[in-house]
Amino acid sequence: MPNRYSDAFVTIDLCSAPPGSMQSNVYEKTGVAGVGTLKIHSAIDSLHTSTIRCLVTEDPLQHADSLPMWSQDYLQLTPGRFRGRIVEMSCGPVQLFRENMDQVIDETGYPRASSYTFGVPVTVHQDGYWQAQQVHQDSLLTLMPGEELHFRTPRVSDIFVTVIDANTLHSHAELILGEDVASIATRSQMQTLSASAAARYRRVLHEVMCCVQSAPEVLQHAASSKAVTESIINASLTALLSTSEPNKRSRGGHSIHRAIVERARQYILTNRDIAPSVSDLSIHLKMSRRGLHHAFMNVLGISPVTFLRYVRLHGARKDLLHGGADASVSCIACKWGFWHLGMFSTYYKALFGESPSSTLKNPPQVRPEPWASSIGALPPPDLCA
Repeated sequence: MPNRYSDAFVTIDLCSAPPGSMQSNVYEKTGVAGVGTLKIHSAIDSLHTSTIRCLVTEDPLQHADSLPMWSQDYLQLTPGRFRGRIVEMSCGPVQLFRENMDQVIDETGYPRASSYTFGVPVTVHQDGYWQAQQVHQDSLLTLMPGEELHFRTPRVSDIFVTVIDANTLHSHAELILGEDVASIATRSQMQTLSASAAARYRRVLHEVMCCVQSAPEVLQHAASSKAVTESIINASLTALLSTSEPNKRSRGGHSIHRAIVERARQYILTNRDIAPSVSDLSIHLKMSRRGLHHAFMNVLGISPVTFLRYVRLHGARKDLLHGGADASVSCIACKWGFWHLGMFSTYYKALFGESPSSTLKNPPQVRPEPWASSIGALPPPDLCA
């Protein structure tokens, strides 16, 4: 997947791997030290790209676009300036990242194709929901291959996530553990770990990141990069096998209400030229205004009126971020159905913490940080087993 920030990475090409090895030890470096791209030729599949990076973001839309190999949409639900950070590494079939944000975000999207996703909170605040289930400190969050993500983050979100190629995980689980990982993972999109199991999982993921931070060259050699991959896979399988019974849904009908919200979102985006109203949504979804209100409050904690406005404000912000010399605030506002420009500016500044003209003239930037300073800038997780 192309990345707009490729000039911030070291590129290492590893080719002509001998039989029985993951990659050769012949490589070439370019770029700046501390952040890198690693291309690996595998004996069993096509070219993999591995990276180590840290990005600091000031916009939810740019943040969503900055996570490699994910296709995502972020909708900010709480007012104020957004601050986020992604510390990410990938090694062949495995991606590991730590993501933190300081606003409530409704996330939808997909990881890379044919992969399993596992997550564990570093710290958790109330009112976070993963796949319609409430997130707790020791939750193990999972996505099956091809499953769409629905995650309403808490007010402060800090989470470790691993994404593992499905074929690699299946083979590893069957060979090493004699287990069918699909049958375990399908029990629930979120399961509960014991406090000690959750702490062990966080500790392994934290230690992997710290080791790669202190010695990025571990990804340049077949033996050490293979060990990194297997450490992450083994830790994820151990966590999965340590789960208790699946969590019961904490709010009745949440999954049904989530489906209603997603249908409403698609209707708004498809018909943005007519600026749909709550009445239009009620007719399209064949629901009463009261039922619609209950669904939105249950899933997102905001009313349908606010949701309509937020979707349109995010659409306008996206256009402002990509606006050229000929773009104007008034034209973009009208395009998204805002006819009162003063109210548009008021709503926009209340949600994003800056005026529309500021976004157009001085759009926020995604800032790469040196990998060596990225881990230390984040508070360590609870590593007590």
